[in-house]
Amino acid sequence: MKIAIIGAGVAGLASARRCLENGFECVVFERTKRVGGTWVYDERIGLDEFGLPIHTSMYKCLMTNLPKELMNYPNFPYKGLDNVSFLTPFQVQEYIEQFTKHFKLIQHIRFCSLVTSVERLTNIWQVIVEDLMTKTARIEYFDAVMVCNGHNAVPRIPDDKPGMNEFVGIQIHSHDYRVPEPFKNMNVLIIGSGPSGVDISVDVAKVANQVYFSHNNPKLLDKEFPDNIAHKPAIEYFTEKTVCFIDKTSVALDAIIYCTGFKIALPFLKPSCGINLINDELITSLHKNIVNMNNPSMGFIGFINMNFVFPIFDLQARYYIEFLRNNYSANENWMTAVNTHVVGHYLLEYCKSLALEEIKIEPIPMIIFRTYWGCQKLREENFGSYRSAVFRIIDSNKYFIEFDKNNAKNKFKHTV
Repeated sequence: MKIAIIGAGVAGLASARRCLENGFECVVFERTKRVGGTWVYDERIGLDEFGLPIHTSMYKCLMTNLPKELMNYPNFPYKGLDNVSFLTPFQVQEYIEQFTKHFKLIQHIRFCSLVTSVERLTNIWQVIVEDLMTKTARIEYFDAVMVCNGHNAVPRIPDDKPGMNEFVGIQIHSHDYRVPEPFKNMNVLIIGSGPSGVDISVDVAKVANQVYFSHNNPKLLDKEFPDNIAHKPAIEYFTEKTVCFIDKTSVALDAIIYCTGFKIALPFLKPSCGINLINDELITSLHKNIVNMNNPSMGFIGFINMNFVFPIFDLQARYYIEFLRNNYSANENWMTAVNTHVVGHYLLEYCKSLALEEIKIEPIPMIIFRTYWGCQKLREENFGSYRSAVFRIIDSNKYFIEFDKNNAKNKFKHTV
């Protein structure tokens, strides 16, 4: 079986590894010059050297909000980072490159290759790829397609607030945020309370005059933030130089940063693929967020939210390849469509369903879930300092946390 894999990020590389282990031939099409997808830090914004939108949304100050013990591919741990758990994007990117080299994936990746069309013919997939270096197109044929192009590259900016177009200051999405220096001495509004909203608020506060943090997450109100960050409610309207909130307060602004999430973009999928994209946020119809129920020789890896990415994407890839190996079809009566990509509190149930269904694959060890829940609790209780903790997985049942509160001699140890 010959498989096309679209994207050489975390999901695409997991898919390539598992394809090769099962004796499948695969070609990974990557539109940039490097592996890593969204983990590649690129100081550029706007368009790349090929005239395409910059793919990555990585900002320089980012530190992972999960420990590396939850951010590694199975059976391939991080090397040389024994005394740190929360990493910079550069450390994660280096790990991804080491993984690619170790499993000899590079020879299966075609860089600077933009997939422009995927179409289902009678019994085969036709894929059209543009070589961005030579500006030439090539038609290739595959038995199966794994879509792994990610969902953190196309900004979602709300357009429902009056006066947005009248505001004369800076307006950017977090996708284009890299460093805080451009906002020095400004009054800056941050919209959105996800991880990027929190991180960027704190980062910008280092140089800004005042940061207004607009969100509807009450749990953030009692957390420790820099003194020049003011929590604000939802926005009612904008003027040329101000914003008015629903509590009827208003402030003068120099800049707005929208940390409002991303759209799913699948512009290369033709109608014959049998896939619909609803409101740029729901791919349908998929079984288990993976299998195209109209054309089951097409799978989607990595299109779920609220999870620990590396092991979950690997689990999805193993599930789908086992699906292909056993020649299952969309007519099987155990296949059901999903209506959300947000797994959240149902993460354990979701993963168990992949391992315990008709398709039998090795489950993710339970200690990984326990560590994940422990990290969530640690983050809740130590909001400003949890990233200084070091996680130690002892065995299949236990882990402990070393938490250094600015004093190497005063370590808090928590064993679960």
